[in-house]
This record gives sequence, C-alpha cells and structure tokens, in this order.
Amino acid sequence: MAQKILIIDDDFDLVEINKAFLQKAGFQVDCAYNGQEGLQKIRTFAPHLIILDVMMTSVGEGFEVARKIRMDKEMGKIPILMLSSVNREVGFRLRIGPDEDWNPVNAFIDKPVDYDKLINKVTEILNSQKES
Repeated sequence: MAQKILIIDDDFDLVEINKAFLQKAGFQVDCAYNGQEGLQKIRTFAPHLIILDVMMTSVGEGFEVARKIRMDKEMGKIPILMLSSVNREVGFRLRIGPDEDWNPVNAFIDKPVDYDKLINKVTEILNSQKES
C-alpha cells in the first residue's frame, strides 16, 4: 500500500504539480487548500506525511496549523514538511525552520522547490519515521 501524503496549500497550480510528482514517485496524495480544510482531511485521509504551506488564508496560517497538529493526540505524530515562499515574499531571508514551539515541523524547504529535492526529503522523513 502506498504511503499517503496530504498537501495543504492555497496555490492550486503548485498543488497539482507537486501532486503529480509525488504520485509519479508512488505516493497516494490528497489535497486541501486552507488550514481548516487540511485539519479536517487529516482525520479522514490519515496521511503518513503532511506538506504544509505557511501563507494561505492568513500570513501565518501554516504555523498555526502545525501547532494545532502537534497539540492533537491523534495527529501529533504525523511528520510535517513545510514548503513555503515566505522568504521570497518578504524580500529577505528569514530564519524559519523547525522549532519545537513556534514552528513544530520536521523540515522546511523554500519554494520554488526542485522536485528531486522534494521527493528526496519526503522519502527521508518517511524513512526516519519507520526507524523510530
């Protein structure tokens, strides 16, 4: 059975491109286009990994969603890969990465992303989950 990935991002075109690459790599993929929809789909789709954007309905919505996931007993162990253009949008390099309290994700990748890098990072995170 293919591992399941949920993409939560408001950029429809980017979601469809990422979905196609992930499916080609053998993953089962579902999508949500804002944080609220994403939180609902986590419960119904039960993903093995979440790819989460930062800026959606609000500027920091992705951070809020990540914290809600981590605080939930059922969802809290699902790995999160944050994929965002926040550094490009603000015009300078922010130091946004995994942080236990403020940004509780497993990894952070800047958009635009090289698809080989995305697939490699997804595989790395999922493999590390199997080992723990």
